[in-house]
Amino acid sequence: MGNIFLENSPLFVLTQVVPVLYIATTVLYGLHFFRELPIAGKLKQPALIITIVTHVADIGLLTSLEGYRLSYSAYNLMGMVALTLTITYMFIELTTKSDKTGFFVIAFAAGSALLSSILSAKTIDPGPAVSGIGIGVHLIASIFGFSSVAIAGLYSGIYLVLFRQIRLNRFGLLFQRLPNLEALELLIMHAVAFGFFFLSVTMVAGVLEQQASEEAINLLDPRLLSVGVIWLLYGISLVIKPLFGWDIKHMAVLLIATFVLVTAFLFVMSLFTPSFHGVGL
Repeated sequence: MGNIFLENSPLFVLTQVVPVLYIATTVLYGLHFFRELPIAGKLKQPALIITIVTHVADIGLLTSLEGYRLSYSAYNLMGMVALTLTITYMFIELTTKSDKTGFFVIAFAAGSALLSSILSAKTIDPGPAVSGIGIGVHLIASIFGFSSVAIAGLYSGIYLVLFRQIRLNRFGLLFQRLPNLEALELLIMHAVAFGFFFLSVTMVAGVLEQQASEEAINLLDPRLLSVGVIWLLYGISLVIKPLFGWDIKHMAVLLIATFVLVTAFLFVMSLFTPSFHGVGL
């Protein structure tokens, strides 16, 4: 089977343009955050919207090709992670009128988009295609779940950096530009709640789909175990502070560690397999 991207010139060009737009948008947000350049401030949000629209067009063109459907391939998952992260952040920016964390979130999204573009040139087998409502819900929920994990980890890192700056009486650039600790704590807890919800949907939809297909569920599957552990950690994180008064600093460390481990797991999986699921799922 040939590479579907190399056989379609418009699709290939669009797939390469998407990560360039993500990087350009990241640069604009970085220039606005660190340098407060007026031109960057004016262009960053239009660039964000153009990036999202172009990425959606790329996915639309890809799925319009005969015989191709979204799948569990590393290319699809990394690209969708970038898109959902960016859409989620745009919603936050438009509703809160705060763009102070945009550089950090979009930079990670740009990394995912770049990895997705690299994988598109190497992908021959697109992996098991999505078919059925249950599998579709499972795929979409898993992508939003990881995006929530990423946002929680990123905001936790920002929280710890800002906390350290305040403790050392360094009221510099980060203190002036970033949201205050209370606002960051609220953002972290919201991300954790969303992550717990979407991971719950991911597991339930996956189990129901396997039961419907009459396939045995392997409880020792590393992917199932990893999702279960993250789901448990996020569930505990939602109740440990109000019930036991656990410091948000310790929770932030846990969320960062979870984010790093999940990112490393996805990266390793993308190197050794074209899909995060076997053909049977």
